[in-house]
Amino acid sequence: MTSRTSSDIVRAFNQLISRTSFEKISVSMICAEAQVSKATFYRHFKDKYDVMNFNYKRMLDYYVAEPGTRNFRDLFEKLYEGGRTTLNQIKYSFDSTGFNSFQNFIYQYSYDTAEAIVKKARNGNGFTHSEQLQCDVFCSGVAPMYKKWVFGEYDNLSPAEAADALVVMLPENIRSITW
Repeated sequence: MTSRTSSDIVRAFNQLISRTSFEKISVSMICAEAQVSKATFYRHFKDKYDVMNFNYKRMLDYYVAEPGTRNFRDLFEKLYEGGRTTLNQIKYSFDSTGFNSFQNFIYQYSYDTAEAIVKKARNGNGFTHSEQLQCDVFCSGVAPMYKKWVFGEYDNLSPAEAADALVVMLPENIRSITW
């Protein structure tokens, strides 16, 4: 498995999703666009949902690890700024439905990432029970809020203003964590 092949598959998916809905895209279409066989595709990804979700995972992981990201507020601002460059891909990704939907993935991966950040900052100690509940509610709201932003409902907010509004909704102990 080469990372170049994975990148080719993701690039092909992104080209397709920037011009058509997620539901209309098939693995065969992705393979044709990437010029790879189905066997090669399945060595790198489980299905088209896995490719779609890889985009958000890659973006979130990148911003968490970026040297300029010091806290959750910085992370939220960067996610909004970065999302503006891939709006069509993100818009069509929200067409996915069901258990494997993009919205469900955003919730779960955001929660898992927040929990990993907290564990690292607390030397292996994760969320308290009340923080777990609060972060579950917060992350459940992040995905539909992000969808509304992508579709223009929060166009009057800059990424910095959106980050400021979001960070105050985090539990106080988590809001103050730096990395």
